[in-house]
Amino acid sequence: MIKAISIDIDGTITYPNRRLHEKAVEAIRLAESLSIPVMLVTGNSACFAYAASILIGTSGPFIAEDGGVIGDRSNNRVFMGDMGDSMILWSELKKRYPNAEMSDTMKYGERRAGLVIKRTVPVEAVKAIIEELNLDLIAVDSGYAIHVKQPHVNKGEGIKKACQELGIFPKQVAHIGDGENDLDAFKVVGYRVAVAQAPEILKREADYVTSKPYGEGGAEGVIHILKNFGYLKI
Repeated sequence: MIKAISIDIDGTITYPNRRLHEKAVEAIRLAESLSIPVMLVTGNSACFAYAASILIGTSGPFIAEDGGVIGDRSNNRVFMGDMGDSMILWSELKKRYPNAEMSDTMKYGERRAGLVIKRTVPVEAVKAIIEELNLDLIAVDSGYAIHVKQPHVNKGEGIKKACQELGIFPKQVAHIGDGENDLDAFKVVGYRVAVAQAPEILKREADYVTSKPYGEGGAEGVIHILKNFGYLKI
């Protein structure tokens, strides 16, 4: 039985321009009204995830930095990773690609568990440097930025930790996402929803693919889960 919903933010509960989608907010609040805690799971910073959780009204823990930080509504935080070899990578990347840019949240010191690079360089180039220097890192293109982190830092591990806080098992969670970085979440949860514009690699692993994209698809996914597991009458 599904007892909680975890959901990505950018592209999943937003419009393409990253503005929050009204239908997604309504669906999340419906789930919460039925006593289904919703967890926001994002590659963005903990500050961003915490503010989004408060404004949207989710009661579950938030999972930020692709699983690198777990927090709650009191803004207590557990750090699952650190910067590791990220700055070694950044130094070499900047030498080879002068146009490389960190995300704004990196510039303002908001991140603690990894490096985020704007998509001005190809992810393949980042991966090649990691391999060449034998760094203990992985690089994932979320569709919005390139996330560089330690191998154990991912959305799946973040969901596992958050489930301990909720007193449930990961298999009792349904996850909704739209990016490659949601694959690790799909590996640990009990039900998987991919939003329509998600890459094929994610859709292949999904139990359900929405007909609508972006925030409208995220809303569709939440309603589908509520109906599929008996919280709403079909």
